[in-house]
Amino acid sequence: MASLYSLCYDTGLTTFLLRPATLRKAIIFSLFCVVTASFGQSVDAATAPQGPPHPALPRFAELEPAVAFWRDVFVKYTDKQSVFHDIERPEIVYSILDISDIVDSGQSRYRSQRALRDRNRAESRRLDVLLKRIAAGTVETDEEKRIAASIKAALGSTDDTTSLVGRIRPQRGLGHQFCEAMERAWPYLPTMRDILWREGVPEAVAALPLVESSYRIDAMSYAGAAGMWQFTRTTGRRYLRIDYAADERRDPLRATEAAARYIRENYDRLGTWPLAITAYNHGEAGIERAVRTLGTTDLSVIRRKYESRTFGFASKNFYLELLAASDVLAEAETRCPGLKEKPVDVEPVELKHYVPIKNLAQAAGMSVEDLSVLNPALNPDVLLGKLWVPRNYQVNVPAGKKEAFAASYAKLPGSALRTSQVAHHATHRVARGQTLSQIAQMYRTSVGSLKTYNNISDPRRLQSGQVIKVPFPGRRPTAIAASSKSGYVTHKVQKGQTLSEIAKLYRTSVSHLKSTNGIHDPRNLRFGQRIKVPD
Repeated sequence: MASLYSLCYDTGLTTFLLRPATLRKAIIFSLFCVVTASFGQSVDAATAPQGPPHPALPRFAELEPAVAFWRDVFVKYTDKQSVFHDIERPEIVYSILDISDIVDSGQSRYRSQRALRDRNRAESRRLDVLLKRIAAGTVETDEEKRIAASIKAALGSTDDTTSLVGRIRPQRGLGHQFCEAMERAWPYLPTMRDILWREGVPEAVAALPLVESSYRIDAMSYAGAAGMWQFTRTTGRRYLRIDYAADERRDPLRATEAAARYIRENYDRLGTWPLAITAYNHGEAGIERAVRTLGTTDLSVIRRKYESRTFGFASKNFYLELLAASDVLAEAETRCPGLKEKPVDVEPVELKHYVPIKNLAQAAGMSVEDLSVLNPALNPDVLLGKLWVPRNYQVNVPAGKKEAFAASYAKLPGSALRTSQVAHHATHRVARGQTLSQIAQMYRTSVGSLKTYNNISDPRRLQSGQVIKVPFPGRRPTAIAASSKSGYVTHKVQKGQTLSEIAKLYRTSVSHLKSTNGIHDPRNLRFGQRIKVPD
């Protein structure tokens, strides 16, 4: 077909019009060219990638030295080194301190952190003295000469060295874990890049989890950000399911979809990729405020001139770290020989019922452990069978097994298919400074419910380390097989269970249970007794 296209293009009607006797052939040939050209366009459209072309991430010449510093952090320096640099111009490196004795000491985390803090402070004070000597023109030792040369290379001269005093920052390296991070990333990267491409987001953004979490699915920050992409609960809930049964921030591919959408929305709102990426760390409103304040969308200008209490070191360097991460990711196969692509290929299936994980594993022809690997978003209580996989949840099954899974799912017994979640209370250990309101928000329940289930009369007396029960919504354990035409289900009384607790469990009243079951004195309820509960 390609040769016919070229014939139409190269020959055309002009050749035939030179010879009138062949005019009829010319007309027939021209019609052929129109038809084949249309067909060719449809073939090209079918085989060409669909969606917007991949944009590239802009680079800034003046910021490339800082990007080079972050490249070294990712692949050169390790966690046994403290790299002391200028907080505004990271490329000015003052010293590299060996801290292996602290890291390898075997001390408690608290003692190690305290020892590291003390040593870092001592080194910062020492370097401040050197900077003052350089500012005074007293440059004698080799170290002072090296630092002076580094300052001159970055700033053009050493005249302003005094301004550098007091802004020294230590940074530990990540080079020791780069190849481990690549091994975690490699199965997901092909699909992650496809997801970014579909949203019209630069492919280089696939390196962002190296900055955020070193591609750790189970990463959790002190601020509560979770997963490979480090979504907070507030931002994550805009795109993902985060509740008592599942936290999709821990699902790498669904979190990638959320990150792609979020970054694309930032781009549509802010107009440039550097601002959209920085907003991922700093927030869209904060970046918009910076643009309004300075009247520019140039990140290099904003980074240098914008002053805000919240626009600190992390936000200023976030985009530069991504550029550096993208650079070293492109070198991964050279730096980490033996990386093998074993793409995680899954298909989501939406459930119509609440189902135990063991039954879903059976339908998928897998072990619970293997199915849980494909579904890292499911919470531990679900994997342990204490809670069931919720209705409307999209469970991941191996690609190509969707139809077989659906057929097996349809054959599951009625006892494995419920219309509501099983009764269950999770336990939560109160963190320092945490309030009952914050805990209620985390689990999407109410303060009143937590107070009732834990006999808490005064929420202000909540103590750090205290373990409380968290009731989940939809607690009524109505199995499809247990439903009856009479409108009642049978409940077997558990040890120590009261009629009041059963009434709360089924969202009915004590008086209704008493009248339905002929119970005169609720205190006489017996362990193992069966009572009728309205369906």
